[in-house]
Amino acid sequence: MAVWNVLKDWGLEDKAQILCSDTTRSNMGRINGAITFLELYADREMTYFPCRHHIYELVLRNVFEYELNEVTSSPDVAFFKKIREKWNNLEKENYMDGYKYLNAICS
Repeated sequence: MAVWNVLKDWGLEDKAQILCSDTTRSNMGRINGAITFLELYADREMTYFPCRHHIYELVLRNVFEYELNEVTSSPDVAFFKKIREKWNNLEKENYMDGYKYLNAICS
């Protein structure tokens, strides 16, 4: 409601065309999401751009949950904690980053 009130206060309720936010249920939920309410108040559909940073975050989270069988909302993921603790002893020259790996397999 706060976003809609600001749009009305600034006289932009008929001009707003695109909505951009993170991909949380509070924003994107099809029943109670802020986007749903904004479209309802505006009485029209709007173009929605989910934040790319948050999309990558969701993809990575699902990969880690699947591969590591660890579900967490904490920034302290056990797998990363182990890497952080052992970082100085890792033989980093034996690893390649994802970009180099993709180039190698796609060439």
